[in-house]
Amino acid sequence: MLTLKSIRGRKAETYACAYLLRKGCKLLARNYRYAGGELDIVAKEKSGKWLFVEVKSVWKNSFGLPDVRVNAKKQRKIWRTALHFLYNNDNMEQNSRFDVIAMDFRGKAPVLRHYENAFVASQVVPDLRIKSKAGYAH
Repeated sequence: MLTLKSIRGRKAETYACAYLLRKGCKLLARNYRYAGGELDIVAKEKSGKWLFVEVKSVWKNSFGLPDVRVNAKKQRKIWRTALHFLYNNDNMEQNSRFDVIAMDFRGKAPVLRHYENAFVASQVVPDLRIKSKAGYAH
């Protein structure tokens, strides 16, 4: 059974998909899940660049702007899920970027804002180097 939140989320994603299609993108996947993360939309630009798109929406004034709700924890989940998607599609070297599409449904007509390169993987990738007790990386 769908909740109101999931119905609204799907509506926002549908608007975002239509927008990307109008821009000439090809949709590759929707709602791709892996290990607690989800890619709302995976698309491919005419140039061949793959887009991992997070869609955020706002329906009431009490929730604040959707743009600022993609925090560092969410970005890490998106990054990890994108790696899994690329690995399973034999495209680990694929040129790609992380976008956010913010949908505002508070007015008479929905407003869409597209943030290309909303975050960069190197900003969210955990530092995997081992630090010694002295604080030096090995």
